[in-house]
Amino acid sequence: MAKTEEIKRLLVRYYDGQTTEEEENILRSYFNSGDVDAALEEESAIFMALQSEDCPVPEGLEARLSRQINQWNTVEITARRTVRHSNLRWVVGIAASLLLLFAAGAIVYQSENRAGQTEQDTYTDTKDAYAETSRALMKFSESINKGIEAAENITNKTGD
Repeated sequence: MAKTEEIKRLLVRYYDGQTTEEEENILRSYFNSGDVDAALEEESAIFMALQSEDCPVPEGLEARLSRQINQWNTVEITARRTVRHSNLRWVVGIAASLLLLFAAGAIVYQSENRAGQTEQDTYTDTKDAYAETSRALMKFSESINKGIEAAENITNKTGD
């Protein structure tokens, strides 16, 4: 009876993972002896199943485990990229906001400076203003005519 109580106590420790190698050897020798108490028959079957050294490994288990680990790594890398992208979006958004504020400030600053300036390049005599305008329009007309002439030459060459 005392031996049965000690075996029960050792089994509880064994299932909790707290036994030493010596205590496991005591349990192993008890259950292998064949003189097992009737109350411990069920425990004997469980203990012997746990102690069997010839545990069959399913075929392809290593390949499946390797594939699963690779999938977990892929998920982890994807999660890291998502975090980086969301952080980058915040940074870009803040930078764009600052750029807009800076641009608005620059426009306001320039408009205030421009309001205080006097008009330049104006003519008091209308004849001088007309002559300058005619000269500018002639120069513009010559440039346009050169461009049209070049385009016509190209179309004539490709049409031939």
